[in-house]
This record gives sequence, structure tokens and C-alpha cells, in this order.
Amino acid sequence: MAGVCSGVALLAESGILDGRRATTHWGLAKSYHARFPEVRWQPEQIVTEDGGVCCGGGVHASIDLSIFLVEKFCGRSVALECARSLVIDMPRACQAGFAVLPIGDRHSDETIAQAEEWIHEHCRENFRFAALAANLGMSPRNFIRRFKAATGLKPVEYLQKLRVRAARHYLEEGDARVEEIGDRVGYDDAPFFRRVFKRETGLTPSSYRKRFAVRPSEGRPR
Repeated sequence: MAGVCSGVALLAESGILDGRRATTHWGLAKSYHARFPEVRWQPEQIVTEDGGVCCGGGVHASIDLSIFLVEKFCGRSVALECARSLVIDMPRACQAGFAVLPIGDRHSDETIAQAEEWIHEHCRENFRFAALAANLGMSPRNFIRRFKAATGLKPVEYLQKLRVRAARHYLEEGDARVEEIGDRVGYDDAPFFRRVFKRETGLTPSSYRKRFAVRPSEGRPR
């Protein structure tokens, strides 16, 4: 199920969004937060998905949401071809910061869900998972165990996948140097960034850009 802009209120009114992450138009966020306090509103995001329910921000985010769904069900390559055929950009990551979209498996562990949200918000930064575990009232070992049980990934694997997802967006949509992109997503060691990226995608950053970059003639006017 999916809703966009003010239409997200229909999902919220039904109770489907209770306890789930959701976005809407930024101008509606305050009133929706008061009206539907059980929803975990994140209006800074362009697209959210939580438990199979997707939401888009402003009305034009319907384009971002549509391509996001194509990628989810048909894969990245098909989504890129759709975007090029329709002469539109790939989905914007978010209205501010990184998108809060699922990286690991769906689960019902609320504490780990809080950890995921924190990682998304701070993924550009250098931080210690031990400190995050302590803030959540867990030992580092217990945190790693619960995180993997819930998401299917170790915390560091989750973080790397999130950073690589963001790097892919930058490689597809811009012409920044690979070293600069690595730094943007949280890697100040360019060779390490290249190794992580290749492990996750099977391609070097430069090869990925050559294959998937949206050329200026194929994108929306900027």
C-alpha cells in the first residue's frame, strides 16, 4: 500500500501507519503529527517504507515513489531504464539527509528499529557501535546479536550497505570525484571506500558510473 502528500492521511486514519515510519508534505507535518500521534512521522524524507507500506512527500514525490517501487520489485537496472525512458531523474534520496528506507529484513524489534533510525541519521559520521549500544541499554555483544537477529545483518554491514546506497545515487546523478563521494558518505579512506563499494555491487565506483550514470540529456532539466 502507498500514499502520497495529503493522501497519506487516509492511511493514517485507517490505523495502518500506527507505529510505522511515514512521510508527507512538509507543510502538513505538524498538523498530522498532532492528529496521528502514533505514526512515526519523518517529513524530511522523500520516500519511506515500513512494513510494506510506502509514503511519498509532496505531490511530485509520486514520481520518486513510483520509481522506488519499480526498483523494489523489478531491480535497479529496470528502474534506471524506466527513469531514462520517462526523461526523469532517479528518486531523490530525501528532502534532507539520507533516506530512511529498509536495508535489512523487516522485524518487530522496536529497540533495534530505533538503532536503525539513529544509524540513518548519523551514517556520514564516524561513531562507535559500542556507544550506540550503551545508549540503548545493551552490551556491545548483545546489541550485535539482536541487530543481526532482527535485520539479518551485523551493524557494520548495515552501515556499509546504507553508505553504498547513497554512493550509488551520487554516482548516477552527479560528476563528483570518487574520493569526494566516498567522503560524503562517511569514508575518508578512498581505497577502502572503493573496496567496500566493489564488494557490495560487484563494480568499482568508476565502472558503476559508466554503466548507470544518467547523462544530462536523459534527465530532467535542473
